[in-house]
Amino acid sequence: MKLKLICILGLILSCAIFVAFASDEGGIIFTKEDVKQTKYLDPSTADVNISFEDAKNKLISENPEVINESIHGELIDDENFGIIWRVSSKTTNGKSIFAGINASNGEQLFVYDGSKNVQGRDSISKDDALIIAEKYIQSKVSFEKISEIKLESVNYIEPPADDLPGNYHVSYARIIRGIPSLSDGILLDVNAETGEVSSYRKRWSMSEEEIALIDTEPSITDEKAVEILREYMSNEPSIGEEKASTVKVISSNLVWKEDDEDKTRLAWWIRFMDSSFAKDDDYPASVWIDAHSGEMLLFDYYRD
Repeated sequence: MKLKLICILGLILSCAIFVAFASDEGGIIFTKEDVKQTKYLDPSTADVNISFEDAKNKLISENPEVINESIHGELIDDENFGIIWRVSSKTTNGKSIFAGINASNGEQLFVYDGSKNVQGRDSISKDDALIIAEKYIQSKVSFEKISEIKLESVNYIEPPADDLPGNYHVSYARIIRGIPSLSDGILLDVNAETGEVSSYRKRWSMSEEEIALIDTEPSITDEKAVEILREYMSNEPSIGEEKASTVKVISSNLVWKEDDEDKTRLAWWIRFMDSSFAKDDDYPASVWIDAHSGEMLLFDYYRD
């Protein structure tokens, strides 16, 4: 049963690399509501600067524990990262490693390293994990990009089994014109036993040129956005005015958010609870409302 649980976890982690990632306890959420189908490209006809051999060498240089003969790769057009080499390999301890290499400049955009799942005796502190994460980012990201990120959270994630280590989930948001991006940023997992970075992902997709045309001063206040939220809930048959009147705001922040057509909006991100939530509920509901038009961009509210 334990082995089955570990296998399932590994599959979930590998898939999640390409779909979404989120910081815990209210940090910036890195997500994409409408992930488009991945397109597989023909390396012999695609116009790329980085060959498979280049991507293979990059994987080896960044992760020396891989077994050269086991490296496989495919060229894909990924919704989140653009055109990348998706490469995988076995490692010297019989585990697997999975990474994405930018086909334009050879940058390693993400990696999940299963070889870091060693015996579970956690010895790395939260402060240690943060120092490790910062040093790792400094080795991967230019100084210009480092100056554009902000630490959101460092959270300990319990291991899925007794003989596996825990992980520290460290997330940074990309800051554009003083406002955090909802989709862009950097996320790392630090092995709580060895202090090694077991996964890394950097997304930098929002257009600064597009955002430069948007007024960073909201046209509506967060109080007005809450009024819009309450009115919306009142008109929802499954919620109603009674629950809407009990809305309690946990936090309200301005963020950059992409809509369903990939257009960037300045939005109020409001986290809230109502009378249907327990007082100690760790997962409040969220809503994103355009800070200029008042349009409801996304309403994330699920109750049993």
